[in-house]
Amino acid sequence: MYIALFDYEKDRIIMESYFNFKGQKYLFFPEGVEFYSLYRSTRKINSIQEIEYVAEKFKWLNPKIEYSVFVSHIKSMTDRSNGHVIRTYSESRIEKICEDVWDKNKKPYCRKKRKIIFNPSKMIPVQEKRKIVQTLIHPKIIFEPTEIWRACSKIKGKITMKKIAFQLGCSAPTVRKSFNNQMMLMLKLKNKQIKQRTEVQKCLDAVNKMKEEGIPLTIRELKNRVSVRNYDVLKKTISL
Repeated sequence: MYIALFDYEKDRIIMESYFNFKGQKYLFFPEGVEFYSLYRSTRKINSIQEIEYVAEKFKWLNPKIEYSVFVSHIKSMTDRSNGHVIRTYSESRIEKICEDVWDKNKKPYCRKKRKIIFNPSKMIPVQEKRKIVQTLIHPKIIFEPTEIWRACSKIKGKITMKKIAFQLGCSAPTVRKSFNNQMMLMLKLKNKQIKQRTEVQKCLDAVNKMKEEGIPLTIRELKNRVSVRNYDVLKKTISL
């Protein structure tokens, strides 16, 4: 939910950066574009610095506005009864802010550039907007099976999506999208084999230690020394 900071109909206030959409639903800027808005979220303004920033954006978006009108709107916005600020500011302090901003007339800092600007005159469902953003900003990346298994071969120990992602330089969810059901079964089999090899090695190390100490090789003694509980692995190691 976004709340207008000013009564834009009163003096035909420009509330956002202008773009010529030429009838399109949205514009896409691969490198991002500066975008300023005089709307706020449900969070209220809570500092002098924020008031100054809003005033800078107001002046930048409305360069031809008269000074008296500019001051009037800033005073109205900072009036606590209007619900935009969390504390009361003196009239003289607000006037000083308006004077400084007006005199400096500097370009406001753009906190984050936007790559997609949606046409405010078009009724676009939220789900459609999300789909557009996903397609343009976060395109679906699919890795070939050979790339996946090559990455797996470089991993020590249990193979996880996170470890594969590290090898491929992407996120774990992106890796998961490249796995079909057959590949998931193969991965489970690989991890099962890795687990068995790890358990056997642990048992062999324990058995060698027992031999060095001259202790009888029994499954009970071996279980006391290792965390392995696979009876077949324990029995096979003792018999080697």
